[in-house]
Amino acid sequence: MEQTIAPNKYLVLLTVTLGTMLSGYVSSSVNIALPNIMQVFGFTMDSVVWVSLAYMLPYGSILPITGKLGDQFGRKKLYIIGLSIFAAATLLIGLSWNSTVLIVFRIVQGIGAGLLFPNAMALVSEAFPAQERGKALGLWGALAAAGSALGPTIGGSIVEYLDWHLIFYSILPFAVAGIFLGVKVLQESKAEHTDATVDYIGGALLVVSLSCLLLVLNQGAKEGWSSVYIVSLSMAAVFSMGLFLFLESHIDKPMVDLGLFKNTTFTMSNIVGFLSFMAMYGGLFLLPFYLRNIQGYTAIHAGIAMLPLTLAMVVLAPAGGRLADRFGARIPASAGMAIMAGALYSFRLLDDKTPYLYIALGLIVMGVGLALTMSPLSNGVMGSLPKDKLGVGSGVFNLFKNVGGSVGVAVMGTLLDSRTTFHTAVYGNSLNITSDAANQTIATMQGYFVHSGFTLSEGKLMALEVLKGMLAKQAAVLAFDDVFLVTAVLCAIGIVPALLIRNAGKGKKQAESVKAVVAEVN
Repeated sequence: MEQTIAPNKYLVLLTVTLGTMLSGYVSSSVNIALPNIMQVFGFTMDSVVWVSLAYMLPYGSILPITGKLGDQFGRKKLYIIGLSIFAAATLLIGLSWNSTVLIVFRIVQGIGAGLLFPNAMALVSEAFPAQERGKALGLWGALAAAGSALGPTIGGSIVEYLDWHLIFYSILPFAVAGIFLGVKVLQESKAEHTDATVDYIGGALLVVSLSCLLLVLNQGAKEGWSSVYIVSLSMAAVFSMGLFLFLESHIDKPMVDLGLFKNTTFTMSNIVGFLSFMAMYGGLFLLPFYLRNIQGYTAIHAGIAMLPLTLAMVVLAPAGGRLADRFGARIPASAGMAIMAGALYSFRLLDDKTPYLYIALGLIVMGVGLALTMSPLSNGVMGSLPKDKLGVGSGVFNLFKNVGGSVGVAVMGTLLDSRTTFHTAVYGNSLNITSDAANQTIATMQGYFVHSGFTLSEGKLMALEVLKGMLAKQAAVLAFDDVFLVTAVLCAIGIVPALLIRNAGKGKKQAESVKAVVAEVN
């Protein structure tokens, strides 16, 4: 075998992290800009979730395919292609002229991210020896989280003082630098014994099933759960998923190797990843809306307000990786899910008068929980796979996480709408125009407006509008509280599969097998 000089492992880490940082930066910036995008393109709260889902759905759905393509045709090649597509689509999003075009380019952007992410993770895993892999993945996660940390601050400043379109233009110089470094620094890496066959039919079935599922979750309450539209989508989702599972279990080279799920660590890690991302993405999708619409924050202040979460992740993610190297994934992952559950539960007490210190402490605690969860899960998954399954295993793991995130956004956005409607109706029934409390409040406000120079009829109309706004705001506050409670419950449920992860100790046998693979490669 021809000997090649391995690149500096930390330079590899820095190079592939740049692409994942850009992905995190754009995603977190878009969340801050969503209220502006709603106004410019006419989205409603019900439809604006598709600005996020249009990215997350293709991104998550193609991860197993792109991981397998990386195993077969080269992880470096797929990483560079993905970063190039991501950069081009990001530019086009900034140039979008209507909502449909924006959604289409977000889909292309998600495809680019889906190409680069699993191959970046596999390149890092292969560059470092087994005993350092947890620390390396922790550093990778921390630096990637730094991109998310920069998004709210830089993106919020851009939205506040410049133009939200610049969020997408601003990454282009860094994307070009990332592509250049990828070409010069990375060494091609692929599995040695793979078949070039790619299960495109399975990939298409998975995308159809997940798309139908997300449409059902997002549109079910609005269209009616028993409507022909929703029932048809539900049947299509179930049929496509059943056909996908049948196909994957009967072909030689499936997109998702179902045999991987015989590994308890792999299976439980995927379940925890799904639940944690469902809770995290669902909660973080709504938090900027809470800060801007309920607390009245500007875009830049809302962005800065999110910093404690990502800074806590940046600082503590390497520690989570080191804990995984020493103790395995079970202890830190289960502790992390419990901490996240506590943080999200604390958010159910938010109202329009909640001081920012309380919110910041909750975000810090949530960041601690994520740091203790993500790196150990990544380390556990990658350490449980043979070399020729690193790409596809990474793809499946990230598929579960991102499908969880997509479901979280769809469900929490729909739940917020339905709970707002519910609480508005409750307030309308308990405080109607004939009630003493309503009449007293209206009379007080009417008197204030009359004293300010308005007529009696004008004062009453203005008082009614103010009362209506107060009730709507309070109904929205209670709806946000309900959603945060649901996310907390999801994290609490995730503690159970986290405790079932095996190889929680130092994983001596596993480490020895991985060292043997690394020695063979070197």
